[in-house]
Amino acid sequence: MIIGGIVTIKENYNLFLGIIKKIDSLFYSPVPEVSDEDQIEWEVSALQLKKGDNLIISGRTKPERSIKMNVNFEIQIPVKDQKYEHRFDDVAITSIPNEFQVVAQTVKNMTFAVQMLIPFKQHRDAENGKATYVDKNVPTGNYDITIKGETNEDVETVLLNVKASQTIVSDSKGDFICEYSTKPFPNGTVDLFLGQEKKEIKIIL
Repeated sequence: MIIGGIVTIKENYNLFLGIIKKIDSLFYSPVPEVSDEDQIEWEVSALQLKKGDNLIISGRTKPERSIKMNVNFEIQIPVKDQKYEHRFDDVAITSIPNEFQVVAQTVKNMTFAVQMLIPFKQHRDAENGKATYVDKNVPTGNYDITIKGETNEDVETVLLNVKASQTIVSDSKGDFICEYSTKPFPNGTVDLFLGQEKKEIKIIL
C-alpha cells in the first residue's frame, strides 16, 4: 500500500525488498565460517573515538574464513507528548549475511523507517511494553533510518536496544581488515564482538 509516497508494509511481507535481497544474494559467494576452535587475533584502531570517526578493525585467523562481527549499544530517547523519535544517519551495510535488531522498551508501538531506493516503513505494536523489529540480509549500502512511536502518559524516556551483525572475510593469508563508521553510534559505550572476545568502544563528542 502506498500512502503519501511511503510504502507501508504489513508484518514481514515486502515484495520489492525481497526482490532486491534476491538480486544482492546472486553476487554473494558463501565463505566458510570460523569455528569455535579457530583462533581470531584482532585489534581496533582506538578504544575511544569521536563520533563520526572511522573505527578500523584488523586481525588474523584462518585463511578465507568469514567472521561474524556483532555491535551492541543502547540509547535513551526522550519522550515528548507521548511520542519518541531517533534518527540514525548513514548506516553502512557492507556485507551479507547480516542482521539488524531494534527493541524499544516501555512503548505502545514502534515504526521503523528506512530510506532505500524508495522509502519503506514497518510498524510494530508492543507486547508487554516492548516493540521489536528484526531484519536479515539487508542489501549492502548506506541508509538513513528513523525509529519512532508512542508511549503511555507516565513515560519520560524510551530505552532502545540495538544489535547489528555483519561479516568480515579473511584473505588467502588469513588477514582481515574492516573500516566501520561511528556516525550512527550514540555517545557512550558500544560493545564490539568478534568470535568469543568483546571490546568496549567509547564514543565521545
